[in-house]
Amino acid sequence: MNKYETTYLDNTEKIMELVSVQPTASDSAEAFYALCKERTFALRPLIAENMSVLRDFLIPLLDDILAASPETVAELTEFDDALSALTKQADNGIHYQINSALVIYARHKKNRELLIRSLYHSGMALWYYNNIMRMTDPSKFQWKMRLLFGEAASYIRQYDEIEDEQTRGYIHRSMSNLALSYNSFTEAEPKFAVLRRALNILQDPVFHQKTPSLPWKLYITKTHQERTTLLGYLRHENASLTQLQEVMESAEYVHHEQLMTAQKKNIPMQPQWLYAYYAACYHCGFHTLAQLFENLEQLYISASQTDYSQQGMYTNLFLPAMYTEYVHKDESHITNKAPIMQMIYQRALQYVRNAPAGTNTEFLYSYLRALMFNFIEYPHGISLKEFAYEFIMGRHLGTCVHSIATAKLAVLLLDSLLARQPEALLGLSGFRTVDELTSHREELAAYIYDCGIFHDIGKLFFLQLFTLPNRQWLSLEVEMCESHAIQGYRLLCNSPSTKMFASAAFGHHRHYDGKGGYPKEFSREECGDPASVDIIAAADFIEYRGNDTGNAFREANSLEHIFAQLKEGRGTRFSPAVVDAVLGIKDEVADFLLHVRPEAYRIAYEYGMKDK
Repeated sequence: MNKYETTYLDNTEKIMELVSVQPTASDSAEAFYALCKERTFALRPLIAENMSVLRDFLIPLLDDILAASPETVAELTEFDDALSALTKQADNGIHYQINSALVIYARHKKNRELLIRSLYHSGMALWYYNNIMRMTDPSKFQWKMRLLFGEAASYIRQYDEIEDEQTRGYIHRSMSNLALSYNSFTEAEPKFAVLRRALNILQDPVFHQKTPSLPWKLYITKTHQERTTLLGYLRHENASLTQLQEVMESAEYVHHEQLMTAQKKNIPMQPQWLYAYYAACYHCGFHTLAQLFENLEQLYISASQTDYSQQGMYTNLFLPAMYTEYVHKDESHITNKAPIMQMIYQRALQYVRNAPAGTNTEFLYSYLRALMFNFIEYPHGISLKEFAYEFIMGRHLGTCVHSIATAKLAVLLLDSLLARQPEALLGLSGFRTVDELTSHREELAAYIYDCGIFHDIGKLFFLQLFTLPNRQWLSLEVEMCESHAIQGYRLLCNSPSTKMFASAAFGHHRHYDGKGGYPKEFSREECGDPASVDIIAAADFIEYRGNDTGNAFREANSLEHIFAQLKEGRGTRFSPAVVDAVLGIKDEVADFLLHVRPEAYRIAYEYGMKDK
């Protein structure tokens, strides 16, 4: 590899070590804040050097890839492999950029082996992005994945001409992975057809004889596992007899393989495949719904509340989400299963609170998100708000601290508005007169604080983008993260306990005049509580721009610059009343910003330590 490539890898490895800092019981809140600040300052030169590497060397190479020598392309491929192995897809954007360029190069140079490899890796990079977007826009990248996997899979017609065994493996994997580009709900039949064809070829002894070194059993098992994901289609549609049979066949195959492995290694079977088997038995008519409930309840109860492996998190958090989908099948189940659902939510809440440092947050939050989206609120029971708060106060320190600081700043702005221009707050939390507003200050403060706490909850659907701050985001990644406003809105709208905070999450990045920002779907005219949106929009902007501790990519703006930007955006980006409220208490805001972030770190630290 070139020196710049090894520099990028070395810096990325150092950054991975720096971002792994977690509070411990031996720390104090002050020491933890100082450590986080020190870490931020240590990250900045490493990120800056990585950006120089990308700007000065890698991006120009990718832009002019057809002029690259074979030796340079070989080094680039080696770098791509090393980066993927180092970060486990955390630097997926560069991985995608490299392989997209290699596709162009390989196609131009008629390098079939490199083309098939790069098509496969480009498709997988997009699948990883699509997985991040699956609850927001599940079809965003699917059409391009279909083209990439489809082209790689088409080389099955030239199989005998290709001698490289690894390339043959990419062809088979692409044939199966083509199914990933179809939505299990809206494109079920094409997905069934793709998987059917892939399995026919994978199980063909002729191909086994041609390339005996390939892991055929693994390929077949993975393809059957993918077909069991069509259980989601079975839950919501009237499937054909053939489709039911195929899902049942795959569920039985995977169940058998899991059983053999568990007996051989003397370990429990993996719960997700037990679930798939039980659910398939129900949908295919072998079990009643009552039997399915009983099987899932037994599987859930068998899980250890101290198991934070992927399997443990699946059983404690994701299995209840699937259970809830079946509870939703009939209104009577929602009532009859209330004691069980309350027990599940109580255990799940405690499970998340007790997650130790070092827990894989990608799986933890992925499974918790599914549980929250299927949440059933019961009178006097655990609310979605409690889970949402746990979601914010969990393991992503940056979002947690920013949310706390924004919430506190929002209360300060509320007080300024109540004192200077209370009529601008009419409608806030349902209050319609100035007298009502001024006489309910404590209630309004609690409400606007919670708006601040939950305004960025949608970002926790995109945690993978925050995992490794080794470079600035690509435009594609910025666009993806902008979806956090819609995603947070959708989650908060799900239940009565969180619905009142949804507008602030939805509109805090949309401009006051409706002519800029995002998302375009937000309409101030249709918003029931625009005053909360106005306050959170300004508080979020000030806190983010003035943040020097948690932003590794740049230094904080000066207060003079922040105030100037607010003044410039008065009436366009920001509410005139809120800007006037900020400018009327400049000294208080300045003093507040000096203390709010250490205070936010203290709250996050103490919350993280309370059950440890």
